[in-house]
Amino acid sequence: MRPQQLPLIVLGGSDPTPSVMPRDSGDQHPLSGYKGADIQIMGRSLVEVVLDRVCACGCFEPVYLAGPERVYRHLIGSATLVDIDGSLGHNIERALETVRRHHPASPVAFLTCDVVPEVATLQRLLALYVEHAPCDFWAPMVRVQQGDRPLGASAWKPRYRIVPGPGEPPVEALPGHLVVVDPEALYLELVYKVFQIAYATRNRPIDHRRNVMLQRLVLGLLAEDLRSLVVLRPPTLAWTLIRAGVAAAGELRRGTITCARLENALRILFVKKRHRKLFPERRVVLPIIDDLSLALDVDTEEEARELSVRLERGTRRPPA
Repeated sequence: MRPQQLPLIVLGGSDPTPSVMPRDSGDQHPLSGYKGADIQIMGRSLVEVVLDRVCACGCFEPVYLAGPERVYRHLIGSATLVDIDGSLGHNIERALETVRRHHPASPVAFLTCDVVPEVATLQRLLALYVEHAPCDFWAPMVRVQQGDRPLGASAWKPRYRIVPGPGEPPVEALPGHLVVVDPEALYLELVYKVFQIAYATRNRPIDHRRNVMLQRLVLGLLAEDLRSLVVLRPPTLAWTLIRAGVAAAGELRRGTITCARLENALRILFVKKRHRKLFPERRVVLPIIDDLSLALDVDTEEEARELSVRLERGTRRPPA
């Protein structure tokens, strides 16, 4: 697969209300609305800056922006607009349906519109993705070194402790905001629901996120098992996924989960059982990288101001 064959969807939806912040987040002021259009940098909208970098890296083709036409019609440049304006799960579903019609059987990349990765970072990431491809789900994690100084106004963001490999000490990490998926491999309805819940609880502790996830997903999983009974298949989906999810969340909360263990748990959760049997060599891959520009999404007024100052000065944030 050549890197230029990878379509990218930039997610440009809105936060209808400010997100709930952690108790220890300090004097932060969460944003709401269409951040891609509302945040201005040197007289341009944030989404224009993001699209410029995405197009300049030469790694993605074509590039789509998923968001409402009334908000973004003058901001998309050479990107193709997918006119949608719903919840995150709905937007991902509609955008992916559009891309799959034009690029059947192709992996698809997603990037949120509120991170501004360096062009060189995107190019390195695509080279890393090609090393791992084909894979079912690919999502970088970003290492954070001891101390909060490199994080600046984002020092409040919840971090995860992950053991990179056997015998290695755990590292603190933030999720990156670039994901590449193979749509044919995934339980897509489950993915849409999980991403919706994950986004709604993104700034909350792991235990809270796990509990909310289970409460909102169990009924849907049980309904799927009932459908399995109708066609005489064993009703094991709910139990298998809940068990895998609870175990992984517990290890993640304790900071004892290895990267390989987390990858395997996510493969059980998201990848169809039949696909796993047909392609046992395929993987979920969570590479740990060192460039914070992929992780520092803009959730607050303070982060927006800091990002604006940094980009206007043309300086890079020191790598973690």
